[in-house]
Amino acid sequence: MKRKIFVTLFLASVGLPLLAQPTANIRLTEQSLMHESRATPSPLDGAVIDDRFISFQWPLPVEAQSDGAPMDGFEHLSKKVDKTKLAYKIRYARDKEFTRNRVEVDTRWPFYNPEKTLEPGKWFWQYGYVKDGHVQWSEVLTLTVGKNDAKFCPPSLKELLTKVPKSHPRVWVMKDEWDAFIAGSVAKPERQWYLERADKVLQTPMKDVKDIKTDQVKNLTNQMQINSYLTRESRRIIDAEEQNVEALIRSYLLTKDKKYADEAIRRVMTMSDWNKNQNVKGDFNDATLLSLCSMAYDSFYDLLTADQKKELLDDIRQKGTGMYNHFNNYMENHIAENHIWQMTLRILTMAAFATYGELPEADTWTDYCYNVWLARFPGLNKDGGWHNGDSYFTVNTRTLIEVPYYYTKLTGFDFFSDPWYTNNVMYTIFQQPPFSKSGGNGSSHQNVMRPNSIRIGYLDALARLTGNTYAADFVRRTLKVEPLYLKKALLAKPGDLAWFRLQCDKALPDGPGLTALPWGYVFPETGLASFQTNWDRVGSNAMWSFRSSPYGSTSHALANQNAFNTFFGGKPIFYSSGHHIEFTDVHSMLCHRGTRAHNTILVNGMGQRIGVEGYGWIPRYYVGEKIGYVLGDASNAYGKVISPLWLKRGEQSDVHYTPENGWDDVPLTKFRRHIVNLGTTGYIFIYDELEASEPADYTFMLHTVTQPMTVDKTDKRYIHVQGLSGRGGASDAYIFSTGALQTDTTSQFFVPAHNWLRADDKGNFKKYPNHYHFTAKSEKAKVYRFGTIINTHAVKHPAKAPEILEDGRIKAGGWLISVNLKAEGAPSFFIRSTKDKVSITYKGQETIVDENGYVTTMRDVVPELEI
Repeated sequence: MKRKIFVTLFLASVGLPLLAQPTANIRLTEQSLMHESRATPSPLDGAVIDDRFISFQWPLPVEAQSDGAPMDGFEHLSKKVDKTKLAYKIRYARDKEFTRNRVEVDTRWPFYNPEKTLEPGKWFWQYGYVKDGHVQWSEVLTLTVGKNDAKFCPPSLKELLTKVPKSHPRVWVMKDEWDAFIAGSVAKPERQWYLERADKVLQTPMKDVKDIKTDQVKNLTNQMQINSYLTRESRRIIDAEEQNVEALIRSYLLTKDKKYADEAIRRVMTMSDWNKNQNVKGDFNDATLLSLCSMAYDSFYDLLTADQKKELLDDIRQKGTGMYNHFNNYMENHIAENHIWQMTLRILTMAAFATYGELPEADTWTDYCYNVWLARFPGLNKDGGWHNGDSYFTVNTRTLIEVPYYYTKLTGFDFFSDPWYTNNVMYTIFQQPPFSKSGGNGSSHQNVMRPNSIRIGYLDALARLTGNTYAADFVRRTLKVEPLYLKKALLAKPGDLAWFRLQCDKALPDGPGLTALPWGYVFPETGLASFQTNWDRVGSNAMWSFRSSPYGSTSHALANQNAFNTFFGGKPIFYSSGHHIEFTDVHSMLCHRGTRAHNTILVNGMGQRIGVEGYGWIPRYYVGEKIGYVLGDASNAYGKVISPLWLKRGEQSDVHYTPENGWDDVPLTKFRRHIVNLGTTGYIFIYDELEASEPADYTFMLHTVTQPMTVDKTDKRYIHVQGLSGRGGASDAYIFSTGALQTDTTSQFFVPAHNWLRADDKGNFKKYPNHYHFTAKSEKAKVYRFGTIINTHAVKHPAKAPEILEDGRIKAGGWLISVNLKAEGAPSFFIRSTKDKVSITYKGQETIVDENGYVTTMRDVVPELEI
């Protein structure tokens, strides 16, 4: 699925061969590369698709479009429309007159998955909006279906529904497999984990919805804070009881012991109407209650009285209808409606199949849930990355495994053969190696200090399901150190995969491990990259990560285009700062999401837009054995916040997008950041190209989160900044620039981090620590360049300052660097190893890598994007 991108001087289709481009440097002029809601049809006109089945998708009618997703208590921003009156047509055929092999269907959603795979060759298609009996057809679009015997072609809904059992249980276990499942579970440790927890629950009094704490409401300043606080406090009660009841239900399914069922039924019947309490807020709570009602109905079907079944079905109908009414004609067009994608779609899916054939509404739910999965899931793009970052990635774990695993069990088709899963293994590994801090992207990244048990369970599942031996090695390395690590995820709301391991009898595969991986990996559609020096021993691994993303800073993503982070021994050094207190909290917006929090550049003191409009992208990259390279372009990222969604959120949260807070128009025309990975030495070279239509100043930023930085300006040719990990690692940055720089360091945030939301169960609010910030501000200029050498290493091996040779070249870590830092002349650098036959040359239009006689010439390529 390719999107057309408008560029200076010509119109280029995403992914066109480089020879078709009249210039090697592409200057994008679109306001955004992605849209909060779909703005273009898919497949695009002229698309060629050979890797998967065709899913036709198109924008909502204008009157139904939304500027974004409701989240954390915000009201929906779309115009009020009656969704039941939305209707569409789609037709496709082998000729533009729509006579040969014609298919025409009506649909109630803005997408359609053909029941039969389209034959290879050229096809013509149109979508139409139906209103008052008339059809407004789109232009005729074309696509070419490529021939590929291995393409991903899952079965149609019609095929799937023939496989749904009529008996119960049919979701967490199927009745005809139940006894065999119990027998097979006996030797598995997960069985005992559930039983231990359930036996404890039998001795534990049930919590009550009246226990929700409201004492802090009087101290809050706006409705956003009140909703967020009550959501958190009500979830504290409801999530705890959800865990208790799930332990009981699963223990009954593992034993058929009625004591577990009796107590679970009592608790579910008590909880079923908790959503009516005024202090219960948030869609996760609604989804939790739907999940418990539907799983109790399915699991205890033969034990329930007729009245209990009716009551549960009524509850499922009411809660499920509310969720479906929110989802349909909205989320299928939305860039990333977080809560739906994370958990609530999975819960509606399981409720739909639990009641299919018994609730009329479930016919619609199964149709929608299955077909929207085929159309949009499991990933946001083909490269396997996750633009919302590592912390929020793991919230999707159960959805990413349980939904396709259920479909696989029903149909026999391998839903994990989707190529996205293979690519996603690389994301999961490269953005957070074993025992290491995460790459530092997305809300709450600060909290992800090592791959948590949910992440390890996810890699374990993918290793078993796809045969990926890299993932298997990652899991084995973790469990060798902490054998019971997976137990930490037991009953975790978003990520407990213990039940999956009870169901799946596939063993971890054997084969090449982490040391067979390349040193780096780039995800061009997500806009991420990371490189390491040692896959075998985390204690001596120097790592860096980078982001320049077409997704901008919407959803849980940050305004950190062209930002990097460094790590040693799995600990962060130069690293993104600030705290995610709440989604739109003032500190979180200005000092965590905002650009000033990251290792990138401010222009005239201003940062990057909040929203999809504040985007970057990766035009070029190279991963070799002895050298690596990434080019990020954030030329379009800066300016006033213009997103209607984020302006509304700012208004509701007392966040002001003013010049005083770091947002305004700037004259920037170019910000390109090149990062060269200098082998496995721990050295990287960063080259920043900055240009503006009128003189502007540019502020180079570095941050640390555990230890203060030291700044040494005794050598007039560069500024030396050292950051420490606090655990035996250091990053030494040597900053060269076009002219003199004004520097400053501080240990204070622009806005203090005040914790008004996250109290422990005793009501104590943990304080957030300050972080450390370095800035180097240039004089005003139309053209400015920075060249930075960073050496990340063990403290016990002190960094050697770069040597400046008589001819102006810089010698560092066995590499010779020539770079143009003057405002005059074309931007350029040349770097070669003094030990190996490897070099990289940049002369503005091209980047050329010569590695052992193999020459790779790179010019800009715009990545393929999904929406």
